[in-house]
Amino acid sequence: MIAKILISFGLVFVAIGTLGILRFQDIYSRLQASGVSDNAGLGLVLLGLIAYQGMELQDVALAFLLFLLLLTNPIVTHSIAKSAFTQRHTGAKEEG
Repeated sequence: MIAKILISFGLVFVAIGTLGILRFQDIYSRLQASGVSDNAGLGLVLLGLIAYQGMELQDVALAFLLFLLLLTNPIVTHSIAKSAFTQRHTGAKEEG
């Protein structure tokens, strides 16, 4: 029961983040929507998968995947934001 709730909440977070990526115009707003929702959503989905059948050997791989997600997602989001700032990305559509 708890596993299904965690997975459902995770999928809702991912869906809201995807909607935010599609709706927002500015790259920084898109990064905020994707960064927060990916960490929360995919983290909840992975925790739900771990809790689904109890702790087994393959759940160690899911826990390691969760650790890598929580470690790398903020780094990637920061790198994209820094690159956009360095290149003076304004979000305005280019004519031409």
